[in-house]
Amino acid sequence: MITINMVRDSVMTTLKQHFPNLNVYGEENDQGLEEPYFYVKLLPVSQNQLLGQRYQRNHSFDIHYLAGSNEALHDMAEQLYDKLELISVDGSLVRGTGMRHEIVDGLLHWFVAYNFHVLRTVEPEPLMQSMKQEGYLRG
Repeated sequence: MITINMVRDSVMTTLKQHFPNLNVYGEENDQGLEEPYFYVKLLPVSQNQLLGQRYQRNHSFDIHYLAGSNEALHDMAEQLYDKLELISVDGSLVRGTGMRHEIVDGLLHWFVAYNFHVLRTVEPEPLMQSMKQEGYLRG
């Protein structure tokens, strides 16, 4: 089953693959972040039961990018629309939806959601050890 951390790690790995010269952080450091950088912030995750053991899970991210001018931030946003449209999670491709961006106080906020179905496995009930059955025929 795909976990929340697997999705988060896949987003960070994809950023590192496409932008090897940039720092990618998943947690805020007390020492500060080295510019230019990406900071991958996981927004609230939700899960809704669909049918039986099938669930719809929604992972939303706010990816921060800090570097240079607004023009450079818009250029990076344009690249993110392409590079993060599909990510590989546990060998499967997951498509990003709801992609949008905004620049607030010189910081790019790039939003994306990765939504997919999760199938929970049910632990099988223990079977009987053995059973002795006798049968008789009349006649």
